[in-house]
Amino acid sequence: MYLEDSERPLISVLMNCYNGEKYLREALDSIVAQTYDNWELIFWDNQSSDNSKSILEEYLPDSRIKYFYAPTHTNLGGGRAAAWSYIKGKYLGVLDVDDLWEPSKLEEQVSIMESDPEIGVCISNTKFFSEKHSEVLYDSAPPVELGVGELIRKYYISLESVLLSMDHAKNLDEGFSNDFSHIADFDLIVRIASSSKIHYVPKVLSAWRVHESSGTWTDSQQFNFEFIKWVSKYKNSTLFYRYSNELAHIQSRALLRSISVSFAKLKFKEIFTHLSNESFLIKLRTFLILIFYIPFSNVFFWIRKKRFQRKWW
Repeated sequence: MYLEDSERPLISVLMNCYNGEKYLREALDSIVAQTYDNWELIFWDNQSSDNSKSILEEYLPDSRIKYFYAPTHTNLGGGRAAAWSYIKGKYLGVLDVDDLWEPSKLEEQVSIMESDPEIGVCISNTKFFSEKHSEVLYDSAPPVELGVGELIRKYYISLESVLLSMDHAKNLDEGFSNDFSHIADFDLIVRIASSSKIHYVPKVLSAWRVHESSGTWTDSQQFNFEFIKWVSKYKNSTLFYRYSNELAHIQSRALLRSISVSFAKLKFKEIFTHLSNESFLIKLRTFLILIFYIPFSNVFFWIRKKRFQRKWW
């Protein structure tokens, strides 16, 4: 199903940029090349000090591109939260400066979402790539039919593949939250999915670049801290009252991972900080894990990390 011109709603594309000159042209070109042309780009310059603005200005004759300079520098989630009020579209896609879209991405996803207003989150298959290697994310369809509970437990979505319904997003208390940086997309998407459908398009419509300078690799511990904080924020929320087991699962997993990282770095004071607000039973269980599990898991993690680096870099 493809939409007639009179039925083509506006899609907002949000791009948060902080010193993204290296890959920026490729990302912008992939937006401009979309077969679906009723879009606006909200380009949020998070106080870049490189040539990002100059590169963006090459595209500014296109009136669909809107440039905003952040009044203060923030983390990634803070930048997206600050740009939220400028979004005008019925749908929202987010593309980081180092990622790519296939030309038909918006066309294919918006036609599906227009056919079913109950869809709040539309995802596609996506490709992970580097100069050395590439592979698709899903070998088989992700379990979208299991709803938000499974999404919380095993978050399987890559942001560049997503198109979101702003009609569903506007029913929430907030859009992107200032409370989170690394998991800001997880936070927004699971909140939208808590009251809407998730739909999967079994085509590769986007690409996520794997590179050493990505925050995913340079500050992976932050994910653990933010997941613990997220559970604390929402464990008593009516949004997730049916998913207490799932929240407990990701809290336990994030706590274990954060302690494992601290142990590997010999930051024992940090471990006590992690456990300061936990119950005696959790502290006891963690102590036993520290003795019997973490030394071996850290060796396993180190081996996996080295294999990953050889594969991608």
